Amino acid sequence: MSIKEKAFAWQKIFREKILLNPKFKWYRRAVWCLSMLWAAAIAMQSIPYYTAIGAGELAFKAGQYAEAEKQFKTALQESQHFSATDLRRAKALNNLAELYRTQGRYKEAEPLYVATAEIGKQLGKNREEYPLSVNNLAAFYRDAGMYPDAELQYKRALHLWDTNIRKPQDVKRAAIISGLGKLYRDEGKYPLAEELYKKALAIDEAALGANDLELAVVLDNLGGVYRDQGRLKESEQMYLRALQIDRSGLGADHPYTATDLNNLAGLYRDMGRLAEAEPLYQHALQVRMKALGAQHPLVAKSLLGLGELRKQQNKPVEAERFYQQAIAIQQKALGDKHPDLATTYDALGTFYTSQRQFAKAKLALDKALSIRRSVLPCEHPDLGMTYMHIAQLQLASGNVDSARQSAQKAVDILNHALGIEHPATKSALATLRWTQTKSS
Repeated sequence: MSIKEKAFAWQKIFREKILLNPKFKWYRRAVWCLSMLWAAAIAMQSIPYYTAIGAGELAFKAGQYAEAEKQFKTALQESQHFSATDLRRAKALNNLAELYRTQGRYKEAEPLYVATAEIGKQLGKNREEYPLSVNNLAAFYRDAGMYPDAELQYKRALHLWDTNIRKPQDVKRAAIISGLGKLYRDEGKYPLAEELYKKALAIDEAALGANDLELAVVLDNLGGVYRDQGRLKESEQMYLRALQIDRSGLGADHPYTATDLNNLAGLYRDMGRLAEAEPLYQHALQVRMKALGAQHPLVAKSLLGLGELRKQQNKPVEAERFYQQAIAIQQKALGDKHPDLATTYDALGTFYTSQRQFAKAKLALDKALSIRRSVLPCEHPDLGMTYMHIAQLQLASGNVDSARQSAQKAVDILNHALGIEHPATKSALATLRWTQTKSS
């Protein structure tokens, strides 16, 4: 008799002599009771975890990052009671990593993303969690300006999906493609970014329909690519479609709708349609303040947009006030070393340069440079932008030799990160040539 046949024979004996034997009805009752007790124990053990995860996610959405960190750390601690590959542990790790990424705490975020991806790997190559966790790691590297690492991980996630999951029209695959598209946009590889966004959009439309909320994110990103290339009419079409989807599905007073409004306002500002940009910025600001609270980082982004608008409207007093309000929110919500705070300081510095307030401009740009040097890789394009703005300040204040050095740093970084054809690189080159002209 084979091992398989013996196993079947023992199963038959156990069933006839134990499970179906009237004398052993107690056995069924005992098994049922023990099962219920075990399930109850597991549920009780999970309550602290789910309570902490839920509270952390609510705090995170509200911009209460200190409370979110506390709750996510509690959830991670509670997840130690589960198996090493339990998805609850992966969720706690990923949530805490997302929080650190949002705060610009990249060194703390990276090992958490790596650990989450390792759990995905241990779950098995045929599970969706593996490529999706690698995709999250790639998105982190992209935000941190670690572009080669980001591209490697995006392509790895896509390969894992196509090789093992084999669902070419799944919206999760579209999300990976869209992430790679965002990376290429950040690198100034606009044709590649556009191609990938269009692929992601086609998958989402086929799977979800033409008006699903998931499409709005891709449309916003595609609109951004068109805006970066100066294809402003096409950008407007994408932004308007995203706005229509979110407004219809979520209402006029939802934070996602506010993001669409803010994007469209920025585009109209670029187009010189300042009167149209104004009410969009104001509506976005009101929605964000009402839905998220007056101290949320997204409120600061709307205030920054209004500051830039006031600068173009030649209303310097109001512009400065909006910049300073944005900085105050970001310092409180994000701390003194966040990339978004550096962005606002950089904008404030260029504003002061335009107003010929050179001492204030230097102070703001030095702060932007200090933050970016401390939290971003040395080849990050945002560093190049700050060096270019410092060069422009030095030129305006008559310090030509220092301006030439700063402009050269800007060119070196931007050319390496974005390529010679990127508008930012061309602007840095123009600044460098101007310093050479002034010194000759």
